[in-house]
Amino acid sequence: MNSALSVTADEIRRELGALLRGHREGQARRLSEIASEAGCSPAYLSEVERGLKDVSADLLIAITYALAVPIAAVYTDLGRRLGAWPQSEPAWPADPRRQLRAVTSGLDADSLRTVAQFGAFVAMNQAEPTRRRIGFVPPTAEGSR
Repeated sequence: MNSALSVTADEIRRELGALLRGHREGQARRLSEIASEAGCSPAYLSEVERGLKDVSADLLIAITYALAVPIAAVYTDLGRRLGAWPQSEPAWPADPRRQLRAVTSGLDADSLRTVAQFGAFVAMNQAEPTRRRIGFVPPTAEGSR
């Protein structure tokens, strides 16, 4: 698997085109139908799908809209195809401390401070946990509750 940092523009065009073609064919839709909805010619869309032409961000958004596929999903799938991250996500740690370390590992000092301040704010503004008493409770100096 290639690193996403070592791919060429040709590889990106080919993978993006194959991804778009896969979505279109998966929906059993014709090239001319998608091209018409996206506002381009079928010939141009065909060249995009074959990785022969670059596609502008505006046209890519129009194509994904015509395919009813979120643009974020296209970019995520493209990243996976290009080896930006593993095909299967690593298991999320069960330990909350490890989860916090994993989430905050890439934060700079100011962002980490903001997360800590937000956590403190949430902790201070939570209602006290309700205590359920079962059985006999001896009265205290204040009386029983």
